[in-house]
Amino acid sequence: MSLPRVVILGLPNVGKSTLFNKIVRRKKALVHRQPGMTRDVLSSMAEWQGSCFEVLDTGGLFEAPSRPLNEKITRKALEYARNASVVLLVVDGTRSPLPWEEEVAKRLRKMGKDVVLVVNKMDVKRSFNPLSFHSLAIEEMVPVSAEHNQGLAELLDLIVSKIPRRECPQEKAVKVLVLGRPNVGKSSIVNRLAGKERVIVDEKPGTTRDVIDVEVKFKGKRYRLLDTAGMRRLSRASDSLEAAGIIKATKAIRGADVCVLVMDASQGPTHYDGAIAGKVVEEGKPLVLVANKWDLVKADTVEYFRVREKFLDKLHFVSFAPLLFVSALTGRRITNIMEEVDDVLKEAGKRIKTGELNHYLLPILRENPPKVSDAKEVKFFYVVQSGVNPPLFVFFANRRIKLDDSYRKFLERKIREKWQFKGVPIRIKVKKK
Repeated sequence: MSLPRVVILGLPNVGKSTLFNKIVRRKKALVHRQPGMTRDVLSSMAEWQGSCFEVLDTGGLFEAPSRPLNEKITRKALEYARNASVVLLVVDGTRSPLPWEEEVAKRLRKMGKDVVLVVNKMDVKRSFNPLSFHSLAIEEMVPVSAEHNQGLAELLDLIVSKIPRRECPQEKAVKVLVLGRPNVGKSSIVNRLAGKERVIVDEKPGTTRDVIDVEVKFKGKRYRLLDTAGMRRLSRASDSLEAAGIIKATKAIRGADVCVLVMDASQGPTHYDGAIAGKVVEEGKPLVLVANKWDLVKADTVEYFRVREKFLDKLHFVSFAPLLFVSALTGRRITNIMEEVDDVLKEAGKRIKTGELNHYLLPILRENPPKVSDAKEVKFFYVVQSGVNPPLFVFFANRRIKLDDSYRKFLERKIREKWQFKGVPIRIKVKKK
């Protein structure tokens, strides 16, 4: 059963993202003083007094004509309003309504929508005069200060009084973080998987500046696709908005359940693609590699293996991750992404019995002991898997030693030869018994 939908509309810089964050009770939308920070549709569940609903934060309406995507954002925001149970039209309480806001209010009334006027930035020092907003002709209005948590309880009470009561789903959705450099097609892939245009797609790099959240179902399981800003070096960010998006995308890796790294098949893997993959491995997250724009590559068998070898060679340190060649433009192999996401998630939670581990690994350790700087013998007694997601294997020995990279890779290779752990970084530790 779908949840009632509450859509937040308003001009840039009236506090929509701050209000969204307070309603969903977490800092999800990027909040920035510069207008037009939110370009896409952010979605999250919210709960109040036992009633659950979906909240959508739309991109800023009526941006200056010089700013990109003005028409697209306006059309899409009103499209979401048309399918809403309740629309929150947010205005700045420190000024009078603008002609643009009057036009939006008029269009919402024509739709016959249930609209609440949210007069934001009304802290305790300001008096609220309803007559100041009579030109908008919206009967129900609530003064709030989203930044200072004032008036939010009254607003939420009003919202839940207007929507059917629903309980929040108990099953936690799997967080799938879609990463990659600018303009590799992350948003197009998310839109294909979602089956609708939730993320605004434009040829200009850097369109997505926030972490965009879209929920989908696959094999009966809930997944949250998190579409991030294009990741590149901070020194190359075009402005502070893009820099903020890059920082948030980097931090989002830590909170993801699975990471999908999207690259450009027509260009091949770059050094920075490898750097992003390295961040995912560092955080111990399951990884799926996706080479998009396969439609731009000559698609014969010889060329496929040549391009594949190029990717595997440059990304050899994540050779354990599945690699898919897809086209968001044509839809080719797009659903295979979710198949791989499902597979690597299962692999991340896999446990190997201690008996199996020792039966297989102890003979290998005896025949191939690690090289150490002194002449003292290193003897391994047993191995256990002490953790999952990422899998952690602890080797108990007669002494403390630091494994060099080559021996650590040797052990990892032997573990993968037997148990695979597709798409999952492996952690190895040595402890003295």
